[in-house]
Amino acid sequence: MASSTPKLLLKHLVSPNTLQKGPYPEKLTEKLATLFKTKVFVVNSGRSAIFLALKALGVGQSDEVLVQAYTCNAVPNPVLWVGATPVYVDIEEKILNMDPKDLEAKITLRTKAIIVQHTFGNPAKIKEILKIADNHKLKVIEDCAHSLGAKVDGRLLGTFGDLAILSFGREKVISSLTGGALLVNNEALVEAVEDEIKFLKPLPLGNILREINNYFSWRLLFRKLLSKEWGSSLVRYLYQFDLVNVVTSQKELSGQNPGWYPTLLPNVFAHVACEELDNVDSYNVRRGEVAHIYREKVKENSLKLLPAHEGIYLRVVAFHPQAKRIFEEGRAQKIPFGNWYNSVIYPESVHLSKFGYQSGSCPVAEKLAAQTINLPNFPRITEAETDRVVEFLQKFS
Repeated sequence: MASSTPKLLLKHLVSPNTLQKGPYPEKLTEKLATLFKTKVFVVNSGRSAIFLALKALGVGQSDEVLVQAYTCNAVPNPVLWVGATPVYVDIEEKILNMDPKDLEAKITLRTKAIIVQHTFGNPAKIKEILKIADNHKLKVIEDCAHSLGAKVDGRLLGTFGDLAILSFGREKVISSLTGGALLVNNEALVEAVEDEIKFLKPLPLGNILREINNYFSWRLLFRKLLSKEWGSSLVRYLYQFDLVNVVTSQKELSGQNPGWYPTLLPNVFAHVACEELDNVDSYNVRRGEVAHIYREKVKENSLKLLPAHEGIYLRVVAFHPQAKRIFEEGRAQKIPFGNWYNSVIYPESVHLSKFGYQSGSCPVAEKLAAQTINLPNFPRITEAETDRVVEFLQKFS
C-alpha cells in the first residue's frame, strides 16, 4: 500500500508547466461524478467548496447558518467570509454529530442553511435532519470532509443534501495535499454554482510550491523534531508565519480569508487525488480493521472509546480526563496521537470570539473536546505499531 504521491509530485516539479494546468481536474471530476452520480465541481479545498455552496444559496449579510460545535474552523470560516453568522448546535455524545433537538431549537427566521458534518466518518442523523430542514424550508449542505466512501443504508453520504462537500486535505480519507469538491444534488442549484465557478482563478504557483515544500519538509524533517522540546518550539515558531505545515493560516484563526479560497484545483493535486481515489475503499477497510483492533485490545476504564458505528473510521476517538497528557507523552515517545477535536472549534489557537461562539452554548461539545484523543489508525499502520499504542495506553486505562 505504498503511496505514489512523492513520485507524482516530483514528476510535476520537473515539468513545472503541468503544475497548474492539465487534464487531471477534468479526470477527477469525471471519476467523482461516476462515483456519486451527481454534478461535481473540483476546487482547491473543502473550505472553498463550502464557500461556493453558500454563495450559490444566496447566503449573506444578516443570514444565519447552523453548524455543529466540535468542528474545524474550516466549517464556520466560509460562513463568516460570505458575511453570515454561524450558529453552533450541540452534539450527541455517542456519535459526535449534530443533535437534532438542539438543531431545531436554534432555528430562527434568519436561518438559511444547515451544514451537516459526518464527524470522523460517523454518519449524522441525516434523515431526521432533512425532515427538520424540509419543515422549515432550509437547504442542507453535507460536510463529507471525513466521510468519503461512507454509506447509510447502502447509500453514499454526500447524496442526501441539496449540496455536499468533500476535502482532500492532509489527514483526510484521501489526501492530495490540498483539494476539495462540491457536489450538487439539487438540479435547481447547478446554474448558480456554475455562475460562481466561472469566476475562479488558478491557485497561485507560489501556493502550489509551498504545499509541495510542506509535504516533503514535514516528512523528512519537521515531523521528526516534534518529539524534542526544542523541535516542537521551532515548529510552533515557524507556524506563526505560515512557513511550515500550514493547514490553517494565521488569518483563518481569527475568521479572515487568507486570500487563496476559493480557487481552482491545480492539475498536480488533481493528479494525486485521482490516484488516491482508487485506494479509498482499501483505506477505509484498513482503518476499520484498526478500529476493531483497538476495541478488542484497549482496556477501558478511565479511557473510553467511542462506540462502534456505521460508516468509516477516519479517526479512532477515545476520551480521557488527561487527554492532553496522553497526547504530549505519546508525542515524546513518537506515538502519533491526534487531537481532533480538542476544542469546540479546532485548533485550540482559534479566537473563539471572532467565530461568534459563546461559552456554555454547547455543553456536550465542550465537555468532550476537553477529553478527546485520537488513536493512530493511518492505513499503513502495522500490528507492531498498534500493539505499542495499546501498551502505552495501559497506564491510563
